[in-house]
Amino acid sequence: MTTDNNRFQVLAVDDDPAVHKSIKVIFDGEYEFSFASNASEALSLLDKRDIQLAILDLGLPDMSGIELLKKIKEINSDIEIIVLTGDTSLRNGIDAMKAGAYDYLVKPFDVDQITMVVKNALEKASLIEEVRYHRVIDDEKKREIVGESNKIKDVFEMINKLVNNDATVLIMGESGTGKELVARAIHNGGYRKDRPFIPVNCGAIPPELIESELFGHEKGAFTSASYKRIGKFELAHRGTIFLDEIGTLPLNLQVKLLRVLQERSIERIGGMRQIPINVRVIAATNVDLNELVKRGEFREDLYYRLNIVPLSIPPLRERKEDIPLLVEHFFNLYRKKYHRIIKNISPDVMGYFVNYEWKGNVRELENVIQCLLIISERKDITIGDLPADIISKKVPDNAGLNNGLQLEEALTRFEREYINKALIKSGNNRQEAAQILGVHRNTLLNRMRVLGMKEELE
Repeated sequence: MTTDNNRFQVLAVDDDPAVHKSIKVIFDGEYEFSFASNASEALSLLDKRDIQLAILDLGLPDMSGIELLKKIKEINSDIEIIVLTGDTSLRNGIDAMKAGAYDYLVKPFDVDQITMVVKNALEKASLIEEVRYHRVIDDEKKREIVGESNKIKDVFEMINKLVNNDATVLIMGESGTGKELVARAIHNGGYRKDRPFIPVNCGAIPPELIESELFGHEKGAFTSASYKRIGKFELAHRGTIFLDEIGTLPLNLQVKLLRVLQERSIERIGGMRQIPINVRVIAATNVDLNELVKRGEFREDLYYRLNIVPLSIPPLRERKEDIPLLVEHFFNLYRKKYHRIIKNISPDVMGYFVNYEWKGNVRELENVIQCLLIISERKDITIGDLPADIISKKVPDNAGLNNGLQLEEALTRFEREYINKALIKSGNNRQEAAQILGVHRNTLLNRMRVLGMKEELE
C-alpha cells in the first residue's frame, strides 16, 4: 500500500525538454519521476514501472495524447492521468476528461496549480490502492480453517497462543495442507492485522532475482536496475512476511536472511545504509529442514532462528473426520461463487471422498469440488461426475476392501453413519437433521427406511 510520497511513481510524457526540466524543478525529488518524449517511450516505461500517475501532453509526435490516454487506461485503469494542452478553448481538455483523465492543465501551467492537481491525483490513487488492499485483507479474513478433529483443534490452540506475540514461527506440513492459511490466521488474529501480510514463495522466484525481491535494490545497483525497487521486507514493515518453501532459499541468501533476523534491518542491493524494519517472520516448509541441515543444504543457525515455535499441520488423510465438513464448506463457497443451482453431493460421492487418499491434501479436495460444480449438469453430484483421474486411482485399504465389502454395502454403511451423525448433531430432530444433510425431511425419512434404520425412526 502506498503511503509514502517517495514511493509514488509519476510518468511525464512531453516532447519538449523544457517541460521535463520545469517538472523536475517544481517537484524537486518529492516523487519518483520517469520522463518520456513520445508515446512509444511512455508505453515501454509502463511495462517496467509501477506508475500511479501520468502527466501527458496531448500533442505528441507519434500518437495523439487522447489515444495514449486510452491505451494507458487499458493497461491499468487505476493510473490517474493529468493532461497538458495548449488549446485555450479547453475543448481538448474536456475531451480528455471524458476519456478518463483526472484533470487537465493549459500550458504554460501555473506552479501552484500543477502542484495541487498532482497532489490531489496521487491522493486519489493512494485511496484506491488502500481500498483494494483492505478488500483483499477482508477477503482473506473470510477464508477459514475448517475442521473439528482433535488434530486440527491442536492447530487452532497453537494459533491462539501465537496471535498476540511476535515469535518467529516455522510451519511444517505437506503441500496443500493450508500453511499459508494458518500463517494468515496468526497475522489476522493479532495486533498487526491492519498492517500488510506479504507472502513470498521462495521456490517460485529464480535464484538471481530473489535477493532483489526480498530486500530491494537501488537505482543503478546492476545493469538492469533503472529505478529503485522496494523489497518485500520493506513492504511488510509493521506487518508480517510469510516465507513459504523456505528450504529452497540459496545458501548465500540464507546468510543474509539470518542477519536480517538478528539485526532487524535490511540493506538494499547497491545501498549504503541499513534500513530498520519491524516485521514478524513466519516461514513454512514441506520438506524436513533437519535433513537439509545434515546434507549441508540449509544453515543450522538459520534453522534454529526460524524454528522458535514449530507448528505442524496434519495431512488430510490423518483427519478424515474433517472431510465431510470441508466438502460442505467448499461446496457452499463455490456454489455461490459460480451461481450454480446444484443442491447436493450424493452420499456415494461423500463416501468416496472420505475413503480417498488425498495426496494433494485440502488443496486437491478444494480443486475437485470447484471442478465438479463447474462441469456437472445434474441437480445432485454423483459418482459419474467425478474426474477420471480420481476414479482411476486406487481407493485405500481402509475403504473396507480388506473386509471384502462390496461397493453397495460400503456406501450403505457410510450413508447410515453419516445420517446418524446428523441426527446426533440435531438432537434427533428430523427436520434439523434433514437441513444439515441438505435434503427434504421426507427424503431423509425414506432413506432411513431403506437403510433399515428402524430404531432411529421410532
